[in-house]
Amino acid sequence: MLCMLVALAGYIWMDQDIHLFSTPKAPIHFSPYLDLNLATEVSTPLSNTYFSANTKSNLKMPTAEGFRGFKTLTLAFASGECGQEHWGGLNAQTMATANLQALQQADVTYMISTGGAESMFTCSSEEGMEAFIKRYRSSHLLGFDFNIEAQQTEAMIQSLVHQVGHAMQRYPDLRFSFTLAAIGSGNTNSLNLTGQRVMNAIAKEQLENVHINLMVMNYGPADRGNCITRNGQCDMVASAIRAVNNLSRKYQLPLNRIEVTPMVGINDETSNVFTLEDAHKLAEFAKAHGLGGLHFWSLNRDMTCATPTAGVSATCHGLPDTPKLAFTQAFAWLSAQPLTQP
Repeated sequence: MLCMLVALAGYIWMDQDIHLFSTPKAPIHFSPYLDLNLATEVSTPLSNTYFSANTKSNLKMPTAEGFRGFKTLTLAFASGECGQEHWGGLNAQTMATANLQALQQADVTYMISTGGAESMFTCSSEEGMEAFIKRYRSSHLLGFDFNIEAQQTEAMIQSLVHQVGHAMQRYPDLRFSFTLAAIGSGNTNSLNLTGQRVMNAIAKEQLENVHINLMVMNYGPADRGNCITRNGQCDMVASAIRAVNNLSRKYQLPLNRIEVTPMVGINDETSNVFTLEDAHKLAEFAKAHGLGGLHFWSLNRDMTCATPTAGVSATCHGLPDTPKLAFTQAFAWLSAQPLTQP
């Protein structure tokens, strides 16, 4: 523990303007992403809750003491126009009918996430947004996450943010977030053009309670233009801290409205590797500075690969010495009450 705190202090020293907020009393929102668009069998040591729509995987929500309070999932990704959306080509109502009741029975709350790296989600009407929300509405719906990575025009972004603003007024009990790609370097800005357009649209609509979730992953080769480097590699935690600080400072955004999402293990940019040690450091930072949330991509990947691999996989993290669900356990204590670190 002492070594971890010393290392974390070193990161803060590297970014001396870090915004120091008091530690909040409330647990941090923790909800790992579950990729429902996979068409492969996901092998986990868990069973019971059946996501039958298209993952064909059996997952029992962790309730054992070892998980210390894990209770929320972010389901990914719905795409298409709101109200007519689909999940990897699957009918949205089929997905909802097959899965949401099982989540409620397991007493697991859930976020619905849209968009993603390979698809986009649009919304051009209030009626469409209302139909979209009602499809997933239940006592266990926590809210909606809008992942905007590319493809959308500025007009599409503005329209979506506008409709989210109306939805926030109609459903003040729900949580709304926008997920944006982070640049792991730079002294003032850590968003690409798409992210900047989203933030401008949020400012135009004067949305005050929305959360911004930074994807702290896939920075690119270890270069000062892409990330903070250490020993010839991208330092995934230091780069994440820089991105959080830049976002907070540039947009005057409180840290409790900023969330982070690393990609565990080997990233799509295979030279970027997020280790279990990184997970513990990032969790410490999130807690110490009162971030609004912490997620990871993805629960499907929180396991060792059946055979050693140097590439990225959708169903394992690629780290041979890191056991199944180790990343979940490294983060889950943040949402427990009372907080008990593993």
